[in-house]
Amino acid sequence: MAVRSDSGVQQPDQAGLERDLGELESGLRQLENDYTMFFAGRRQRPPVALRARMEAILRRWDRVSIERSTERFRFNTLQLRFRSFASLWDRGFRAREEGRPGPFSTRV
Repeated sequence: MAVRSDSGVQQPDQAGLERDLGELESGLRQLENDYTMFFAGRRQRPPVALRARMEAILRRWDRVSIERSTERFRFNTLQLRFRSFASLWDRGFRAREEGRPGPFSTRV
């Protein structure tokens, strides 16, 4: 979580940032696996709860100024990766609902 400094600017709590970045990395791997299973037909529902939790973490840290460049780079990389996957999942889900082949269809 972020901590307010004397000037009123939010500064990141380093322990919380590290914990959340680790959770983002593992959650993103889990989301990728869960969505793969969903589009393959092994899961009945998409992993909505996990996706919402990852989006909440991304929103929380997107509003905070992360001073250390390594942590900022790591966060930006995870954020970009999540957005790319989310776009792909949304396109696949939309195509599935419309009954047309999407990015996850198997072409024979």
